[in-house]
Amino acid sequence: MTLKSDPKVTLGAKPLRPKCLNVMTCIYVSIRIKACIDVCNMGKENTTKNTALFVIIAFILGVIIGYAVHDNISPISQFEVGENILHNSGFEDGSNNEPYYWFQAIVPVDNLTMSWDNEIIYNGSRSISIDNTHTYNETVCNNWAQTTEKIPIGHTLELSGWIKTIDAESVVMVIQCWDNVYNMVGFGTTQTATEINGTNDWQTYNASVYVPNDTSNIVVRLTLTGTGQVWFDDVKLIVK
Repeated sequence: MTLKSDPKVTLGAKPLRPKCLNVMTCIYVSIRIKACIDVCNMGKENTTKNTALFVIIAFILGVIIGYAVHDNISPISQFEVGENILHNSGFEDGSNNEPYYWFQAIVPVDNLTMSWDNEIIYNGSRSISIDNTHTYNETVCNNWAQTTEKIPIGHTLELSGWIKTIDAESVVMVIQCWDNVYNMVGFGTTQTATEINGTNDWQTYNASVYVPNDTSNIVVRLTLTGTGQVWFDDVKLIVK
């Protein structure tokens, strides 16, 4: 598994689907259809049941159309400069040993542990960690990852986070920009500035990437390559 060229690992999580685009629009459409039915039924008897049925059908269709339209609306305009576009950056919220919004991209083995940690933390009450003692036959980058909902086309994103390591072979935070056929079109890594390995107390690290016009997915990965232990906390992705 490589961080730079394997698009398949990005499919482990999708952006959360927002609720119906515009319920008021659906209600308005329903009212207009009802009005048309009333006009057509003027002078006729026993039309109440038919009218109610058409209104219900119109409302349901409106909700379905709202979802379909929303899926095609670009998230480009849904951000602000200075905004952190990661959810649950401090890993405070979650359940069943899983922080909300973050997913695991791993090659499972018995000696690999991915944890939502409440003992070794930089800030707050939680961090996330990767602990691996297994030696793979190839380079493997086990990681916690998040796919962002917002895609700030034409802006630079700055990734920052606090990292603690024990006997880590290699640790990296990366930002990946993918197009709609999963070609990587942008890449930023903490390795540009420094290598993270060995044993280190909590330190902050940074990476950045420019978001190209053809970006349709942005993934942040917090990675341990090989063996060792690493903890991540207070990870942010800021729009510049």
